[in-house]
Amino acid sequence: KEIPTLAMISASPNTIRERCELAATERASFGIRVSVVSSSATVGAGAFPVDAIDSFALAFSGNPQEMEQKLRTAEVPVIGRITDGRFLLDMRSVPETDDARFITAIEDALG
Repeated sequence: KEIPTLAMISASPNTIRERCELAATERASFGIRVSVVSSSATVGAGAFPVDAIDSFALAFSGNPQEMEQKLRTAEVPVIGRITDGRFLLDMRSVPETDDARFITAIEDALG
């Protein structure tokens, strides 16, 4: 699990959910409305171009296009996706050691 990609792929959905719940709780204290939702992450290219992994994501309330724009153009860009009219950030793609920096980047862009 010292290889970042393997750590992301092998992280349990429960671990991702717990990290999302912590991030959502911290966001609420900054007035950013966010909930935790189940998600499906993709492995990507190489040997697993279409395989999906169960995961969890932060789902933000508000205009998803506006949030996507603010986060993409922030000093520390944060890239998410819009699904079913909601802006989502799947924390499976964030190394656990970067959680605090990730949360700060969201606060700076949206807070």
